[in-house]
Amino acid sequence: MDKAQKSFHKTRREEFSRLIGKDSIAVIFSSSHQNKSYDGDFHFKQYKNFYYLTGFTEPDSALLIAPGGIKLKTDSKEKTIYEAAYVQIKDPVMETWNGKRLGYKSVKEELGIENGFENQQLRSVLNGKVLQNYSRFYLNIAEMLKLNGDMKGILNFFTDSLNKIAPHIEITDASSLLGKMRAVKTSFEINQIKKASEISIKSYNETLKMIKPGVNENDIMASLVYNYSINGSQDSAYYPIVATGENACILHYDSNNKKLKDGELLLIDSACEYNYYCSDITRTFPVSGKFTEEQKLIYEIVLKANKECIKKIKPGIKFSDIGKLSEKVLADGLFKAGLLKNKDEIKKYSLHGVGHHIGLDTHDAVPHSKTLKEDNDTLKPGNVLTIEPGLYFTSQMKEIPAKFRGTGIRIEDDVLVTGNGCENLTLSMVKEVREIESLMKG
Repeated sequence: MDKAQKSFHKTRREEFSRLIGKDSIAVIFSSSHQNKSYDGDFHFKQYKNFYYLTGFTEPDSALLIAPGGIKLKTDSKEKTIYEAAYVQIKDPVMETWNGKRLGYKSVKEELGIENGFENQQLRSVLNGKVLQNYSRFYLNIAEMLKLNGDMKGILNFFTDSLNKIAPHIEITDASSLLGKMRAVKTSFEINQIKKASEISIKSYNETLKMIKPGVNENDIMASLVYNYSINGSQDSAYYPIVATGENACILHYDSNNKKLKDGELLLIDSACEYNYYCSDITRTFPVSGKFTEEQKLIYEIVLKANKECIKKIKPGIKFSDIGKLSEKVLADGLFKAGLLKNKDEIKKYSLHGVGHHIGLDTHDAVPHSKTLKEDNDTLKPGNVLTIEPGLYFTSQMKEIPAKFRGTGIRIEDDVLVTGNGCENLTLSMVKEVREIESLMKG
């Protein structure tokens, strides 16, 4: 881990420590391996909140944060600890099978976390007598309940003791608090998302050359994923949606096994992840290389909504108002085209919201609504959002002229809220009709 990344994670721990206060203690668990089949596991993926605070990508670990300090034994001495990482024990046999482990002795040097322990030593913290010294105990509870491996036994010990522990300390899920922190991205995070966007756009541009009748959706997906990998991405941000024709009307379509046909549109919703940070892009292309008049009409309505919404983004604007603007532009466009008689029925054809926050998760796990006490709807500098209006006409919509049916169009960009406006991080990805047709013509 380089110096800039260590510094980023350290600032996140310091901020989290400040927010929970000296009378609290927190244990944030890493992910564990999840079984796929018999003795094989799914590709390991770290819990995002744990990664946010540590940058550590090994399983069966935990982070301890104690703003007011906790007295623990280290190498036969007792000292006051403010932060510690609990990691897997060094095991030559297991490392031969599954790869090298960091080990507790390397925690400070490699992660920048002040203290390291073997994960089994966490039992001494998850102890009723220890916890009674604090008023509040923060955990990532929902994720904790899904753990396997080394942590399972430790957690069984803890959960079996909850009836004795709970009367003495308030047990709180840390996810909401961490979500508020994650909603505003630092410059380090913004650079990761920008890099993910750059790789995604480059991969799209390579893949566009393949789009033609007879090609399979799966071939398009394979090209995207291959290009993400060779350009430095470690993973797709989410399972790719490559949907030709009416498949585009299935919002989370993932079969990706139909052949492209002349005259259809191809909707691609796919992007890569870079250092655990996600990008999210959707574009819609004509399989033949040229839009029909009907396709162009609907496409231009969606494009107008996309551009008008992005133009509106700045600090102080409510994200919910951006959603209302999107629906208005879509409804006005369809009404003017004679395809919508009642503008209040636009949701039948637009189906989903205008976008979401993006970061460590594609749909970033951050609060985004307004409550009685908090306003997470109003945009702030450092928010990163997707803007993705769409229109969808299935073959069953008999009120829509036949030439428009079996069509789904969505256009999605990733947008950073800046100090006085916004920056479109995916601006260089083609979306104008003439640009698309020119690029596909070769």
